[in-house]
Amino acid sequence: MYIIYGKKNCGFCSKAVKLLQSQGFDFIYTSMDDRQEELVEMALKHKHNTVPLIIQVIEGNPIFIGGYDN
Repeated sequence: MYIIYGKKNCGFCSKAVKLLQSQGFDFIYTSMDDRQEELVEMALKHKHNTVPLIIQVIEGNPIFIGGYDN
């Protein structure tokens, strides 16, 4: 399963959602539009300053993947 943290009007966020849908992967999309402080914390934690931030969850363990290109 994947978690996508993104923002509306983000082309790469939309592409990430469409890619996972087309591949049949389970995912949760979390909008960060009204959660700027949390987004900044995540960006610092993962050293990734753009959205989407994509995380894969394997057996309950979150693994940071990166952005759409990753």
